[in-house]
Parts: sequence; C-alpha cells; structure tokens
Amino acid sequence: MDRTHEARTIVVSGCPQNELDCRRMADKLVIHFQKAKSAGGDVEKIKYPTRIKGVAYITFEEKEVADRVLTVEQLLADKELENEYPLTVYRFSEEVFCYTHAEVDLSLFSEHEKLVKELRTRNRAVRISPLQANQRVQVEGPFTAIKKLREDLLRLLETSQKEKSVTARDRRRERQSSRAVTSEQGAAPFSSEADASNTEACLIWLDTNVFRYIQHVHKDDFEWILKKHDVQATTQVGGDLTGVTLKKRYQGLWQLETAKLEIEQWVSNVQSRLRTETIHYEKDFEEEKFLQACKDVSCGFPRVLFTPVEGHIDIIGNSSDCYLFCQLVEMQMKSSLHDKDRWLSASPGATDMSYYSTGRTGEPNSLPMTMNSDMHRMSGNNLYSSMHCDNWSER
Repeated sequence: MDRTHEARTIVVSGCPQNELDCRRMADKLVIHFQKAKSAGGDVEKIKYPTRIKGVAYITFEEKEVADRVLTVEQLLADKELENEYPLTVYRFSEEVFCYTHAEVDLSLFSEHEKLVKELRTRNRAVRISPLQANQRVQVEGPFTAIKKLREDLLRLLETSQKEKSVTARDRRRERQSSRAVTSEQGAAPFSSEADASNTEACLIWLDTNVFRYIQHVHKDDFEWILKKHDVQATTQVGGDLTGVTLKKRYQGLWQLETAKLEIEQWVSNVQSRLRTETIHYEKDFEEEKFLQACKDVSCGFPRVLFTPVEGHIDIIGNSSDCYLFCQLVEMQMKSSLHDKDRWLSASPGATDMSYYSTGRTGEPNSLPMTMNSDMHRMSGNNLYSSMHCDNWSER
C-alpha cells in the first residue's frame, strides 16, 4: 500500500460479528461511513472481513474525509442490528498487522468508569470493552498502542500513589508539630512512632510475572542494588502488577531516587530479553500432568520460570529457552510411557541443555543497564506464543 492510499485508509474495530453475513456487514459499514453524521464521505473500497476478527479497512476517496472521521465518536446503528455498536476508528499503518488482545485489571484504581473514559480519549487506537464486574476490561489494538496504554496506566497509578504519599506525609508532619508543642509544655518526648515517620518511601510498579522471574533468576542482582544504595524494599502483589516500595531515612533521600532510577532501568533491560510462552490445557485434571512435566523439564532450565494460571501455564524466559522448554513439555506429554530417559534422549544433550539455559546470545547474569522495550503480562494477548494441546494423542 502506497503512502497516499494509506493516508486515505482507516481501521475500524468493534464490528459486530454473527449478526449479518460478511457481505451485508460490509455494506452496512460503507453506508455508515458515507453519512454526514459520521463525518464521512465517498468510500473508495472496503476490506471486510480481515484476518483480525471484527476489524475492517475502509479507504476513502479523499484524505480529508479519513482525517475527519477520526475526530468523531462512531456508533453503528441499523434496524437490521439488534444493538448499537460503538466503533473504534484509527488511521491505518503497518502496525495494525501486529494486532494484540489483552485483559487489564483496574482494581487498583478508583473511579473506574471515569478512568475508562479517560483511557479511551487518550488511546484512540485501542478498543476498550465496557467495565466488567471484577473491575477488568478487555483491550485490543496495535501492539504499540497497547504498550502506550500500559505506560499510561503505570504513570497514572504512580501519580495516584504519590498523591496518597504526600497526603500521608502532611498528616505525619501535623502530628509531629502537635507533639512538639506538647513536648514544650512538659509532656514526654517523641515516641518511636514519631521516629518511624522520618522514613521516606517511593513506589515502583512492576509486571508481576517479571518480578517473579527476577526473584527466581536475578534475586541476588536485585538485592545487590538495594544494598548498594542502602534502601529497603517491601512488595505488595496486586494481580497483574506488583508494587515495590523503597524506603530510606531522611538523611539520604537522594539515594532513594537514585536507587529507584537504577532499578527501573535494570528491570527494563531484563524485560526486553524476556518472552512468555503459554501452554493451554482444557480440563482441570490435566493441570497436574502439565505441572509435573514442567517440573521435570525445569531441571535443565534454571533461567526459565513456569507459573500456573487458571486454564494455562505461563513459561517465562528468553526466546530460545522458552521454545525448547515447551518442546520438551510437549514431548513428555505425548510420550505414552512418560519415560524421562526416552524423551531426554530425543532432546538436546546435557551439554546442549547447559548452552540453552544461558540463552543463545550467552547473556551474563548481570545485565547492562540500558532502556529497552518491555515484556507485557496481559492475559490472552498475541505477545504470547500459545501452544495448544487439543490435538495431542495423550494428555
């Protein structure tokens, strides 16, 4: 697609499925985007269906029309449709071919409906489903747009925590001031509770799977950074995110910010090297077999972490390790005799295992501190390579 054609093309997601046949639905979309209330105009062509469910590509005759429809909230309504369907519309680019789905947990935030509305406004290329009862939403869109959404959420969460921290600190200072007046009047000096208020803290939000991987593989490196800056860390797991609180006495607050920056850079580098494979299973009784297979295989992969999640198991590590790990699990599950010697003889030897356990690139345990792209822990997204086991001869 040339640049001129691309500039006149938009991506439409959220097209209703299973209500009309594809040809009829394409007609409805063309009619919708030719209406004045949709800020539309003459449509040159439409591509629907596409390889992405519920997504259409529409090319207008004029670029100005494509620009205009992006500024309007689009709601598809027709007497042949049972409901009205909000459509997510954004400009076409090659990024659409890296399309991903994810589930986002918003339980750590307040005012959820307001947050969802704000996220939709700030992330027009991401389709965000209505808020569910468990405070989760389904999102879909180009990989870069999903990544930006994740960064926005982390930034909003950090801002919220800072505001709470400032409020708590102001309250402590008020109590200290009150106690100081009482002390001048002959009361007892400050207690140990007042001394404890002299501790400053800052919060870092990490992907839970990434944090677990760090604890599994890089725990010594993480603790070395804390010791280097003389700070303490406490953690709080909140679903897909884990909050790491760094604490430091007032006489060295600059070290707190330095430690936070170094940890963020280091974690970003670790994330950039990680990949998540997903092993799915259909029935609950299969979980035990899969977990046992993962435990057996993990002996040869000290730098791979497997985490059971409802309905599947996440395999986390570098690309080569994860791929081989899943291949060996598949071989184990296929083997009718579950003979370890048998499937290990068909896999790489002990020497090769050692080679793969450090990755093909031979990265060292202590990683250089460079900012890089990150790995996302969002269930169900296409950032994962899924290994489905439906057709295996034996569970």
